[in-house]
Amino acid sequence: MSRLSKRHFWEWFTRNNKEYLDLNNKSKKEATYWLNELNTHLRAYYKFFEYTLVLPNNGDTPVFTITVHGKAMHFDKVEKLVATAPEIPGWNIQALEEPRAIDFFLEEKIEALGIHPSECSFSFESDDPEDKGVIVYHPLCTEENEYPFLQMASTAVYNLLGEKSFALDTSYVKVENLSRADPDDVYPLEELPVHIALRKPALVVGPNGTLQGL
Repeated sequence: MSRLSKRHFWEWFTRNNKEYLDLNNKSKKEATYWLNELNTHLRAYYKFFEYTLVLPNNGDTPVFTITVHGKAMHFDKVEKLVATAPEIPGWNIQALEEPRAIDFFLEEKIEALGIHPSECSFSFESDDPEDKGVIVYHPLCTEENEYPFLQMASTAVYNLLGEKSFALDTSYVKVENLSRADPDDVYPLEELPVHIALRKPALVVGPNGTLQGL
């Protein structure tokens, strides 16, 4: 997209941003209209773009996040658009979804399954850091609930890692009953970000200021 298209989107959002700050006070019909307008303008810039709006009631700054839901081939487009965003009072504008609570947006699945993701454990598919598969375990995982449990587990991993790490540091998520895990190689799911960091090669700053792997 051209620089003009980027400017057009941000000029439009700047003109109308207060409609979104006031979204929680609008009727359902009016709120739907403004959400559709944002979706239309964002996709007119790039068809794979989506967004999330977080409008806290506690005085925290509202957050407008542009996302491609983990599709790494589109990350550069998101980051370039957000890099051109002007300062808009009252908004925190972000590229890609950041890490958040493990149970974010999972209330219905937690209630249906009777499983909370904080109760889960995980292991990596293998010791090879190039193999980025993650196995999520719970003692109540069965063949009957495997699919909804996989949906919950995948979302929980996404929540813990954030959009960028989820796409770049994992290749797939699968689920199994905890009885199938190696007791010496299983960890609480909430520790996943730490263990992913530990699997990455250490970096040092070279004499010319560049990063070098050990």
